[in-house]
Amino acid sequence: MGGLPYASPSLPISTRKFSGGLNSSSSPTSLSDTESSDLQNIDYVITGQSRKRQGYTPLNTTAFNSGATWNGLWFFEKSNGTKYLMGVCGNKFCDTTTLTQTATPFTDRTGALTLTAGNNNQISWATILDTVIATNGIDLPFQATGGTNATVMTVPATLTTAKFVETWNNYAFLANVAVGGTYFGSRIYWSNIDSITTWTASDFRDVAKADGQVITGLKALGSTLVIFKRHSIWIANFTGDSDIPFVFQKTRSTVGCVSGYSIQEVQNGLIFLADDGFYYFDGNNSFKMSDRISETLKTFNSNRLAQVVSIYSNIDNRYLASFTESGNATHTKQITWDSQNNAFSLYKGINANCFARIYSSGVEQLFFGDYSGYVYQMGSGLDDYPSNVQTLINSYFYTKWFDYDDMQSKKAVTQVSIYYQFSLATLTFAYSYDFEVPDQYTQTFSIAAGTALYGTAIYDTSLYAGQGGSVRACHLTGRGKVIRFKFANAALGETFSIDGFSAFINAETNVK
Repeated sequence: MGGLPYASPSLPISTRKFSGGLNSSSSPTSLSDTESSDLQNIDYVITGQSRKRQGYTPLNTTAFNSGATWNGLWFFEKSNGTKYLMGVCGNKFCDTTTLTQTATPFTDRTGALTLTAGNNNQISWATILDTVIATNGIDLPFQATGGTNATVMTVPATLTTAKFVETWNNYAFLANVAVGGTYFGSRIYWSNIDSITTWTASDFRDVAKADGQVITGLKALGSTLVIFKRHSIWIANFTGDSDIPFVFQKTRSTVGCVSGYSIQEVQNGLIFLADDGFYYFDGNNSFKMSDRISETLKTFNSNRLAQVVSIYSNIDNRYLASFTESGNATHTKQITWDSQNNAFSLYKGINANCFARIYSSGVEQLFFGDYSGYVYQMGSGLDDYPSNVQTLINSYFYTKWFDYDDMQSKKAVTQVSIYYQFSLATLTFAYSYDFEVPDQYTQTFSIAAGTALYGTAIYDTSLYAGQGGSVRACHLTGRGKVIRFKFANAALGETFSIDGFSAFINAETNVK
């Protein structure tokens, strides 16, 4: 770089937050400074750091049901305090009260049930009257009370299948049904109050019958029951009248839901997946929230959107939805949304076909089931363990393409100071100029605390007190009109957390 004339002296510019999330839709230079142009396996914290996601560990270290697909998991807590994790794996129903890792914690409770195996046969669950009720749209609805075999559920006369189940206002509801050999995709039945064994044959409603749509999901939201169709949303309100207990009303939403398993309650509303992305429903209208990741959503298999499954972590303020990449037939990636930072991310390495949120000793935990007979606890350790095999997490975060408010001049970024949290790991720092997709320059360094004590210094490194972190000065070469930085780690047993960085910028006077 010696001998090059500059228009201005070296100017330090700082970026203190990385919590803007993935933005795969905007032009390369129009992202906000906090957003990422590309990332994988990244989480955010409320103070703005970007960090490698945590790993997962198997609950059962031996595959259940000869490695079949888990189509559903459900946390069931009885009024006597007994807790069960229930599930459907292939053609078997099972439960367990053991939530710590063992070889075979699940007990087969299938009994005389007939359950159809298949990657697309997700289970819809609900709890009422100390009983779990479940449907899959293929087999007879069933019920379980924990610790004993499941049984076929009492249903309206001649009803053979239901796609969705929900409980609300002490009623049970079955929707998208087949009755007497005839399919009624828009029909919803309700039980007698405080009962799942008594159903009146006339207690049903065809919601916008024969409008070209079927019911695609049910979810209770406060004082209403929300009924999703493919391109519209309806609500049922309770009247208290014994003859007409519910009134049904179409909402103002111009979109509907493509997958009932994508629906989660978040911040007094419902998040769900429509054909063109994620929306938030406030009880009356829907608002799109995924414009920033529209290009990422296009990379998924559109024929499997109806099988997208989800969960919401209250403790992490994070919504997760599991997708299938184009050309695949199973879920291989997750879109995550951080509700505190309003930021999206992308996970890879979690082959989740169903999720469950449980509470053990008052602590929330997330579990997921895969396609090989294993159930895993999420947010556990620094590595993944698919089929009980330790596997590294490939995590990276690319910044936006920075032009530093000057799209004309070429710049030389002579030094970058990286603020990070201590970890027994190495951090890969890379950068490229002028939209070069491969990393042009790469450096790797330790982010361990080392041997320096408080108040001392390491060459090119400074410690900042009380935060368990440090600053690393990296010297850069090259030049260009725009530059993008990358932070990454893909090693077993390692993690990283980036707090911010500062770059020294020099602009050239002569541009060719």
